[in-house]
Formats: sequence, C-alpha cells, structure tokens
Amino acid sequence: MVRWTKERPASRLALLLLLAMIAAACGGDTTDDTTATTAAGETTTTAGPDETTTTAGPVEETTTTAGEEPVERASITFALTNQRAPQYYSYYLAQELGFFDEEGLDVEIVIVQGSSAAVQQIIAGNVDIGHPSAPATAQAVSQGNCLKQFYSYSHQNVFGLATPADSDIQSIADLAGTTVGVSEPGGGEVPLVRAILASAGLAEGTDYQIQGIGEGGGLTLQALERGDAQSYSSSVFDVASIEAAGMPLRQIMPEEFLYFPSVAQVATCEAFDANKDVFARFARAVTKATVWTEGNEEAALEIIKGVEPELFEDEALGIAFWEATQQMNAFPANLEGALYGAHNREGWELFVDFASQGTEEEGALNADAVDLDALLTDEILEAANDFDQDAVRAAAAAYAG
Repeated sequence: MVRWTKERPASRLALLLLLAMIAAACGGDTTDDTTATTAAGETTTTAGPDETTTTAGPVEETTTTAGEEPVERASITFALTNQRAPQYYSYYLAQELGFFDEEGLDVEIVIVQGSSAAVQQIIAGNVDIGHPSAPATAQAVSQGNCLKQFYSYSHQNVFGLATPADSDIQSIADLAGTTVGVSEPGGGEVPLVRAILASAGLAEGTDYQIQGIGEGGGLTLQALERGDAQSYSSSVFDVASIEAAGMPLRQIMPEEFLYFPSVAQVATCEAFDANKDVFARFARAVTKATVWTEGNEEAALEIIKGVEPELFEDEALGIAFWEATQQMNAFPANLEGALYGAHNREGWELFVDFASQGTEEEGALNADAVDLDALLTDEILEAANDFDQDAVRAAAAAYAG
C-alpha cells in the first residue's frame, strides 16, 4: 500500500496544514465502519477488515533540481485507535510541524474503533501501520498472524480497571458475580481483563460478564450509574473522562500490571520487510516531534489545543489527558538511556507469561505462538533516532508560534 514518487528533499521546518480532519465521537455508538477524511477532502470507508480501502490519495509528482539527488516520496496510511490529540501528540505534531514532510512522507491518519479493529485493518492490508495496544497485538500473533512491532510509543499500561469510589468492590476477587464494563467488545483492554480475572480464578460467562458501555463520557457514566456494570476497564483517558463527568472512581488494577507493554507502531511482517526505509522515516518524524516537545512543552500543548479544540473546551480534562500521556510515555527505570521507540522486553515477558494463564476458551494467549524475538524488532530504531536532537530542541525553544 505504500506509494512512491520522486521528489526533491524537504528542507523546511514550518507549520504543515495538511492534517486530516477525522471525526470520531468519543463515547458514541460503535460501528464496524472505518471512516477518514483526507486533506484533500476525500472520504474513504471500509465496511470491515476484509475490504480494502480505495482512495485517490495525495497527489504525487516527480520533481528534481539540478545538482540534487531525487528522493523517493511515499504515502502512508496510519491507523490510530481514537482521535484524542493529547494522547497521540507526537503524530499530530509531526504532521503540524512538517516533520513528516521533511522525511518525504504524505501521511493519512485514519481513526478505527479500538485496538482490535486496528489489528484487523493492519492484517487486511487496509492500512500500512497501526497503533494498537499490546494485548490486541499479542492476541493476533497468538492466532497465527505475522506482525512486527517496530517502535514502542508508550511504556505504561494504557488500560485501567476501576470501580465507583463508593463501591464495596475492593479487589479483583470481588468482581465475582458482577458485570465488567469495557469500551466495546473488541477493545484492546478485553484480553487483559480476562487474564486479570482469570488470575483470581474467575471465568467469563460463569463468574462474571463483560459488556461494552462506551469510551468514557456521558453514556458510560449513565451505564455505571444505572448499574449496567459494576466496574469499568478502558484506557486511562476514558477513565479520566468519567471522573471529569462527575463520578469519582477508584483503581483496583494491581500495581504489577503498570509496566505491561502499551501502544506501539505495528505492521505486518510483509509490509515491514518491504518498507523498512519508509517506516524508519515515519518513526524518525515521530521521534523528532517527541524531542521537539521536550524542548518546548508549552508550545507543543498549544499546538495540540489547536488540533482538537473541542476536547479543550473542558480545559481541566484536556490538561489531564496531556499529563497522563507524559506519564505513560516516560521510560521505566530498566530503559533509562535507551533509544526513543525502544521496547520494554521485560514488560512483554511478564505480560505474555501472565496473559497465557488459563485456557484459550477463557481468552488466554497461546504463549507458544507469541515469539517475542520475531514480534519485537530493533531494526529501524537507530535510523529513527538518527538526527540532531539538540538542534530540534533548540528550534523548539525558539518557536514563537
């Protein structure tokens, strides 16, 4: 799906106004469709993982200048699991600040409904790169799909498990006989929830039920108030939105799950092997945006506010999302000094060992089918970090808006 053309190398660091305007209602009804609007105003829809997206794509031209080597320009379709700009700030900043353009990339960002949907779209070939959570990636690999995780974006577990603050539920074992609310049945948190409850001897369908109640906000709040579910597991951002809507929550997720692997850049093995240079350029643009934010976090936040102003209408909620992301993206102690995008192999090993407990019917992973040496690759990390980081930080510090 990666499309190529020859173009003169980009040399500017300026605001790029080619960000795709993508609509995805947080906490709204879930459908099987994936819809995106390109910068040119084109709309594409896929009815499911077995259908291939067809789009005119960006205009690609061959341009050369005397004395310059032409560079192959590429177009990439990239799937995020929600539109939340503070959570995925490095991608939106790479678009807004022109880092994708500098790398010779035209990137179309599409929104899909959750991590399981992202994995489905990757496997179906509808997107070049996806950004699923680790449980969804591992589940797909355990079922025989060949995937490569080539750049880890966050390092703390993106999912929480909480109950209303006044609930009698104090531990995982107390969830026996209850309904656990999740974002939607295909959400990336579902395999993790099943594994956590299995560790307490609880089996889905016998000891507890799982029910989709939305991705935070008013609808999820109403479901919890009505008692449709007695606990809620989704991303930490969805949990934060419930609290912002007026219901204090209490986390019951055990601490040992904090550094389970989180969200990352993932592609099929075939796509990765065929496009390593392109994917390295994509990852380098994202790394530049991350480093730029380190140089001027205040300016980065202001840009993100402009990307998704509706979210920041509730300023406290938007800032809470931003701060949660900074915490999630911080390296754990065992990765101190590592390259941007490095994988927490230790966290992955703990996760696979834990998530493979129980039977496959209970949602357990087939650990024998999850080969971390095959899944996790460092092949492009050096290239993704190969730029003058001090110069990027200095440019950020001098940024005047």
